[in-house]
Amino acid sequence: MGEPGKTNALGASTVVLAAIAIAGVLAYANTFSNGFVWDDASSVLVNKHVQDPTELGQLFREDQHPFGRGSGNFYRPLVASSFMADFLASYSAPPPDVPQRSVAEVSPFLFHATNLGWHVLVAAFLYAILLRLGASAWVSAVVPLLYIVHPLHTEAIAYISGRADPMAAALGFAGLWLVLRDDTSRQRWTGLLAGTALFGAGLLCKESAMIFPFLLALFAVLRPVRTKPKRQTYLWRALPVGLWFALLGVYAYLRMTVLHFASSPPPLSTPGQRLVECCQAFAWYWKLIFVPTGLHMERSLAATPVYAAPIGALLLLGMLAGFAWTLWQGRRIAALGIGWFLISWFPISGLIPLNAPMAEHWMYIPLAGFLWAFADLIMALATHTKGRMAIYAAACALFLVFTTLTVARNRDWRDNETLFRDTLAKNPKSSRVHFNLAVTYQDILKNMPGAQRHYEAVVALYKEKKGPIAPGGIESFWDEELESHLSLGHIFADRRAYDQAAQHYETILRITPDAQHKEMVADAALGMGQISLEQGNVNRAVEFFKKALAAKPELRESVERMSSSPASS
Repeated sequence: MGEPGKTNALGASTVVLAAIAIAGVLAYANTFSNGFVWDDASSVLVNKHVQDPTELGQLFREDQHPFGRGSGNFYRPLVASSFMADFLASYSAPPPDVPQRSVAEVSPFLFHATNLGWHVLVAAFLYAILLRLGASAWVSAVVPLLYIVHPLHTEAIAYISGRADPMAAALGFAGLWLVLRDDTSRQRWTGLLAGTALFGAGLLCKESAMIFPFLLALFAVLRPVRTKPKRQTYLWRALPVGLWFALLGVYAYLRMTVLHFASSPPPLSTPGQRLVECCQAFAWYWKLIFVPTGLHMERSLAATPVYAAPIGALLLLGMLAGFAWTLWQGRRIAALGIGWFLISWFPISGLIPLNAPMAEHWMYIPLAGFLWAFADLIMALATHTKGRMAIYAAACALFLVFTTLTVARNRDWRDNETLFRDTLAKNPKSSRVHFNLAVTYQDILKNMPGAQRHYEAVVALYKEKKGPIAPGGIESFWDEELESHLSLGHIFADRRAYDQAAQHYETILRITPDAQHKEMVADAALGMGQISLEQGNVNRAVEFFKKALAAKPELRESVERMSSSPASS
């Protein structure tokens, strides 16, 4: 028979792990009926490599969105591979003698269920890490339960393309846990080899996995030494840390060379501005941890109150002071939690230029450390039974509130129109969301007035962003802006509002037909040629057709068809 202590511990762990899984289902079951939204189209629905199992190797040589609009720099081959597995299990191609069904008809159920599965694994390994670090049974249990239902994670779980966050975290957490299991020689070697392999797999899921060697170094330094001699223990701890950093160096080199797919735009702000925005975002993150309401994808600091920066600075200084104080007081669990949060928050702080000042899903890994530090410190204040009971009751209430908010937020992700309209209600000046909603109206819902309205909003927002153009100055354009002009040209041409269509086409024809824009210029020239024919100006139409063919020779058949139409005679 097994030892009673170990049997009881195993039973308690089984109960907690089951509770974590049940909590995850309660919070995210209503995502199973949601559709594909936002980048899910380029991640799955139009990604020919994800849909073809013979192209598995290609997924490891390209950006995650090879068939998307524009060039990206998201190297996430294991995420794409998981999409391939879900797609092959969800889509059954009809026989050759049956009309082919649209790939868009594939069921999103398995994709959503897989996202939840990875999220449950993250919470389970968080529980295992806390137990291994020596956290109390209450802290070890309540932290992953609050973590799995926290509304901040909806962006990573309810959104199919958000899978990169839980995949990278699950693999990194598993690697950390294996390295922490170092009581025997066999466990140390397993942690060294298998843990390193899992960390490497995490790097193939998302760039956020780059922080795991730093977290491992934090554990190596601050974890108490249970065995003697201490020097030998620290040497064993140093081995995986060194190996993980070596692997990180190889990954960073490859990402800057052969696995670098797009140039990064220059930072739009000065170091001083980034420092202010860092403090503003830090204040917002604190608010969203404790009051996770008004969540959306397009967060901006434009309307942030002036007092947010000093508040954020004080909170940051307070956490640094708290880290030092908990170390001095010997509260290593709280210190490790604060250290975890600060280390994993730094890359998304804004001090390093990124594509946005802040994002909710960036808190996926940092939130774990914040919650366990907070829970450990709160329990330290409860020295009497009544105090502990009050904390237990508060944790239960918080669990129910977080679950309710998460379930409600999941509904915003049910389809593109719902998501984009909700986002615009919270950030009406997001040109990207206006553009995506316009495309949804034009291509999916066939709502042309709605498409026109939001394309015009994109054009107006970019005009406001650029400000007045100096006399003789050269106007610059963003791709999103140009595509809006092209779509507006098509919409007005279909209505025979030729003067308005021509204004938008002519805007595009002012740019150079380089490799990036030649197809857009060709389409605009083709549209102008068709308008000229409709207005009876054949000579002008010929000039535009020549320009279209110069930019895109494949349009010859379309040009010939238009030229032979009755309007051209």
